[in-house]
Amino acid sequence: MRITIFSMGSRGDVEPLLALASRFLAVGHHPVVVSSPDHAELAAHYGVDFAPFGPPLSSLMSEEVIELVESGDMIKLMRVTAAQRKEAVRAAIPETWRLGRDSDAVIFKGPAALFGYSIAEKLRVPCAEVQFFPVTPTHAFPPFLLGDGQRRSGLGDRMRWWAAERITWQFMQRATTNAQRRTVLDMPRISLSGVRRQQEREGMPLFYAYSPHVLPRPSDWPGRIHVTGYYPTSAPPEWSPPDGLRAFVEAGDPPVSFGLGSVPVAGKARLVEAFLTALERTGRRGILVSGWTGLGRDVDLPDHVHRVESVPYEWLFPRVAAAVHHGGAGTTAAGLRAGVPTVVTPVSGDQPSWGRRVAELGAGPDPIPIKQVDADRLTTAIETATTDGAMSDRARELGALLRAEDGVGRTVELFEQHVRRWRPPAR
Repeated sequence: MRITIFSMGSRGDVEPLLALASRFLAVGHHPVVVSSPDHAELAAHYGVDFAPFGPPLSSLMSEEVIELVESGDMIKLMRVTAAQRKEAVRAAIPETWRLGRDSDAVIFKGPAALFGYSIAEKLRVPCAEVQFFPVTPTHAFPPFLLGDGQRRSGLGDRMRWWAAERITWQFMQRATTNAQRRTVLDMPRISLSGVRRQQEREGMPLFYAYSPHVLPRPSDWPGRIHVTGYYPTSAPPEWSPPDGLRAFVEAGDPPVSFGLGSVPVAGKARLVEAFLTALERTGRRGILVSGWTGLGRDVDLPDHVHRVESVPYEWLFPRVAAAVHHGGAGTTAAGLRAGVPTVVTPVSGDQPSWGRRVAELGAGPDPIPIKQVDADRLTTAIETATTDGAMSDRARELGALLRAEDGVGRTVELFEQHVRRWRPPAR
């Protein structure tokens, strides 16, 4: 099959799907990943065909977006970024049909790539969705998109699930999806209520690419929904750590790492200062991963701290005493798979919920929201993560369970089963 895989977003949104595409390729299919041009080089590392779509991610960043990300105001953030995406993607919408029209099957990473679902509907070919955090309402836990991961009353959580669905559809999907359907595909608009009920009638699979050991599958989800296990990523075959990084890691006790991936934040100097002070107080060495945020680029670091622009977490995390990060789904997966204690400093979105879940599992201390990160809180968290024997044991045990899973293989198996059973819905 020619399987077109659509995803919009940062490296964390795309790289796990490159791992999935690589497995499809290995079993004889022809996957093509369609995403932001930023990820073309990464796709080449995985040996997967890639088609660029839309503007570079850097063009969507602004001071307003950075401030909103850190504020935690998800509703306003989604409204602003939706307006940006609507403007930026609208010009590229005609490309979706050119990129997808030869597909035998479609997989899209929701919610930003819902246009992939419309292409599959137009072609009358099998389709599935991949998500990295829960978006399906349940009584088992509160929504990951809104809030801090803590339960409220039953009615309160139901209302938050309802709000999360409505906000996602209105701000992230409706305008671009219906523009594509109307102007490119000559298809009727999707109703104001969104597409979930239509997808449930069709039995379209939804694959949650996280581990049931981390977040068990709720019993009130329909049968089309699968919790497959993580899609682990890997360092490019030709990659090797810079000599300075390898030498630093091997020169003493395992360091503590700190990075925020591609999450934009304000107040970088404050965060770096808190990390350096916490390392000094705990007597720990540190690795500062600058990432897109640029942490520590303009700071003279002491000898016991090493800065690196970026590094595959699959190489780094097994070599640290604890990992401090923002709690993105992919970064959390890498830390838990490595079996090291995790300190989550969530910024927004699903990150507070993953941070809360890590603490509930005993694999890390309570999360510290990014606006509350200071030297005192970070010192306490790092001290706990690096000295609590029970926490280290639990992180190590959980890591072994996660490394034994094959979420990519399970997804390939389930998708192939779906294709074999699939029949086009009646018009």
